[in-house]
Amino acid sequence: MCIDGSHEVVGVRSNCGYRPAPSPRDPNVKVRFRTSLHNTVCDVMSSLDGWEETDSEMDWDLHWADVGWIREYYDLVQPKLHEHQRLNHFKNHYELTRKDLLIKNLKRMKKQQAKTYGNDLLVLSIGGRREVGVAAADFWSLTFVLPMEYGMFLEEFKRYPGAMWIMKPIGKAQGKGIFLFEKLSQISDWKKDHTWKSDGLQAKTSDTYIVQKYIQNPYTIGGAHVVNRACD
Repeated sequence: MCIDGSHEVVGVRSNCGYRPAPSPRDPNVKVRFRTSLHNTVCDVMSSLDGWEETDSEMDWDLHWADVGWIREYYDLVQPKLHEHQRLNHFKNHYELTRKDLLIKNLKRMKKQQAKTYGNDLLVLSIGGRREVGVAAADFWSLTFVLPMEYGMFLEEFKRYPGAMWIMKPIGKAQGKGIFLFEKLSQISDWKKDHTWKSDGLQAKTSDTYIVQKYIQNPYTIGGAHVVNRACD
């Protein structure tokens, strides 16, 4: 349906313009993909009708690259890309995919929007309430990076006795290293396991974690946890 309410008919001129009928896919045209990840990613693309793998440096339609390749070659390759070519990562993607950097950028976004727009920022309906301005940007739970922000976390922890918290390593995926806790004694055990120094700093051999106030009633689809990811 068009914006003016008229119905758009495929292959027919309507009030919102002409939309040509789609032509059937040419079976002789192949989608050429390149990847160094010979796992499920490669298996799925290889199984698609009309898709074929290539090891060409630049003659491909889709390059499913690993993060190391993106870090080393993105700046060299990007200016040479044609309109139809796609990469699976964008530059500095880790600013969104690494958990500590994601929360850093969310907090920075909130400060910038509050400074620029004040209470005229935006209006959202949250749980039946209308939130205006900076309050509308609070769509993530309380989050701290450990061990650097342990002191701030401790203050918030004491404000919510009996609350559940969740720990996540900043650079892992698929639920690895994640655990729940509701007592500081459980954190003390974790600190020992992860070689914290007496001054509150973490040894270089240990992973940095984020800690978040656990959302007891999250939005789900079919009762399952949902992850949304965006790319350009």
